Amino acid sequence: MKRRTLLGWICQAIAISCTAIVAFPAVQFVIAPLKKKKGKAATLQRVAQLPQLKTGEPQEFAIVGSRRDAWTVYANGQIGRVWLILRSEKGTPAKDAQVDAYSSVCPHLRCFVQMGADKEKFFCPCHKAVFQFDGEAVSSKTLGYTNPTPRGMDALECQVVQDEKTKEWWVEVKYEKFKTGLEKKVVET
Repeated sequence: MKRRTLLGWICQAIAISCTAIVAFPAVQFVIAPLKKKKGKAATLQRVAQLPQLKTGEPQEFAIVGSRRDAWTVYANGQIGRVWLILRSEKGTPAKDAQVDAYSSVCPHLRCFVQMGADKEKFFCPCHKAVFQFDGEAVSSKTLGYTNPTPRGMDALECQVVQDEKTKEWWVEVKYEKFKTGLEKKVVET
């Protein structure tokens, strides 16, 4: 074998190595969206005992679960809050109770919605968005200024269930996070 042939092979090997070093990350970047993991599926979580709720009176409850922050996982931390409103009249059997659940995150810019000072509406202190107790945004005409929220509060699925062991009635909520700033409700993944 001649020295020129050997040097040619070495140069080709170096060129192939350099190409691979550049191409591998580029290919990974291109196919990353295809490999992206779907968001964790929402699960039903027991939030409150049914007797804690008063008819027509919104009450706020924490949603507790594991939360991931980059590579750190926090177990049993607060991942969100919900407003629960018992719609059934007093005396309604627990199995027939009607409960509405709303995310306490404002659909405008992700601030936390609070009870208004008049205790008749929900209020977002960040940009003065106002919501009725049915989750709908209060009209700008009623407010006298433009309500900044693009949609009403995000309703969450909930159900009333009886614990098999204790026979107590609980409200379970399917907690999900939604994208903000959109007119339609879109689940974050």
